[in-house]
Amino acid sequence: MDIKQLSLREKIGQTVVLLSNPVKETKLGGSLEGFLEKYPVGGFFVGAEIIDEVMTGGDKEQVKQATAAYSAASRVPLLFASDFENGCGSMVSGLTKLPMAMALGAAGSGQLAYDYGKATALEARSIGVNWTFSPVADLNQNRFNPITNIRAVSDEPELTAAILEQVIQGMQDGGLAAGAKHFPGDGNDYRDQHMVTTRNPLPMEEWLSNHGYVFQRLIDKGLYSIMTGHISLPAYQKKSIKGMPLPATLSDELTQQLLKRDMGFRGVVVSDALIMGGYLKWFARGRAEIECFKAGTDMMLWPGLEYFELMERAVETGEVSMERLDDAVSRILEMKRKLGLFDEARKVAEPIAEQETIWVRETARRVAEASITLLRDRNGLLPLRREEIGKALIIGISPNEEDIGELKGLTGVFAERGIEAEFRRNIWYEELEKIEAEFDLIVYAPYMRPHRPMGPMQYSAEEASAIWSSLTVAADKSVVVSFGSPYMFTDYFEMADVYLNAYSHVPATLKAAVDALFGEIPMTGKSPVAL
Repeated sequence: MDIKQLSLREKIGQTVVLLSNPVKETKLGGSLEGFLEKYPVGGFFVGAEIIDEVMTGGDKEQVKQATAAYSAASRVPLLFASDFENGCGSMVSGLTKLPMAMALGAAGSGQLAYDYGKATALEARSIGVNWTFSPVADLNQNRFNPITNIRAVSDEPELTAAILEQVIQGMQDGGLAAGAKHFPGDGNDYRDQHMVTTRNPLPMEEWLSNHGYVFQRLIDKGLYSIMTGHISLPAYQKKSIKGMPLPATLSDELTQQLLKRDMGFRGVVVSDALIMGGYLKWFARGRAEIECFKAGTDMMLWPGLEYFELMERAVETGEVSMERLDDAVSRILEMKRKLGLFDEARKVAEPIAEQETIWVRETARRVAEASITLLRDRNGLLPLRREEIGKALIIGISPNEEDIGELKGLTGVFAERGIEAEFRRNIWYEELEKIEAEFDLIVYAPYMRPHRPMGPMQYSAEEASAIWSSLTVAADKSVVVSFGSPYMFTDYFEMADVYLNAYSHVPATLKAAVDALFGEIPMTGKSPVAL
């Protein structure tokens, strides 16, 4: 399809990614066809783990049906996007959850990284999704950052770039557009752009050898898209409002000049969600959306529908040039062309063979096993001996109910060895004193990751009490396995005699961690961040 075949409203629509809600859209338009005729958007965000408004839900069949229905109703082929940061199962039930990105950093294998990307693409394409807002290309250089942590590969730019090059190659070889985020780079501030505009504080020379180095490597390797963050880079920016530099989503200096001109990025720039506090506080919402596009954003993530009329007026009055609009649309159409969306014989969803599904699950297993990192076994307790353990106590420490449910899967892994395992959420030391004699092994399973819940990556309330109580009794038969933040070691468990980092709480990682404790697999992972 040529850009000349598009009306002004269709061009504007190409720059929009909506949050999928078929019920609402059908009501507004009388049908999906009617809605898309009035609002001819370029793409939809589908599937959800934590976004309740997504009416397509998290089931793979629902998502597959939705992508087919939308595609049949749209004149221009659509992009279907999701946040497949650690496999499709993280957003769509019935598909595979892969370990978090930091597990790839610990594994340090380019082949595993490529397979990780390819596995994501296979399952994504099986439900009609052709674009992922991943991988996270940030550097976890501030251990208190509430956004990056195990979502990021490492704190080291060379390792991050090497791993992500392979992840992206695997994705794009499999027909899934990768979207590296969050330019100009998160992981240095201690704040959260869902609440405020955060900053990358590095001087330009340091930025160029850190975040800039990573993004440039990925651009040079043919990355299809980049997500800009509600993050500023004061060392580069000269413009300000109220004495503060704007976030990349509103800054032509960062998006048009640095990213597109200086770094030569010719792919699609998509904004981070336009509902976040670090963006919304700069202008009234409608004005902010126009400013975001003027700044160099090609696709707007979740603008309001009034954006169509606002952009029409902005183009008609000359506030937004046709050159800027055509540049954005050309980039979008080119990415669609690369994905084969204009091929007459294409299928919205590509069926996945049973052998491929098995291979995806095997990829999860291989990454999990290669990532397990032993930081300490002070007294040689490992490997554990099955014959010496009749009953184990597993103490899950997480503020998130869903995560606790996942951690309970550890009981099943122990049961496979014929070991009775009792799971407790948190524990107080007086209770621990009363029951510890009943158990031959105590496993502390802390889990902390970004936005579970939103806020600092530190324990409080009942979880803090559990940390207080941990290791106060029976330390000689206790092991600690962090299934989330690797910084649990220095924050809370320096006194542990046995400590492992596992970086994820997906099923493959739960099994790999227990296998490692019993010496059934070697622990070859190396910490990808400074502890």
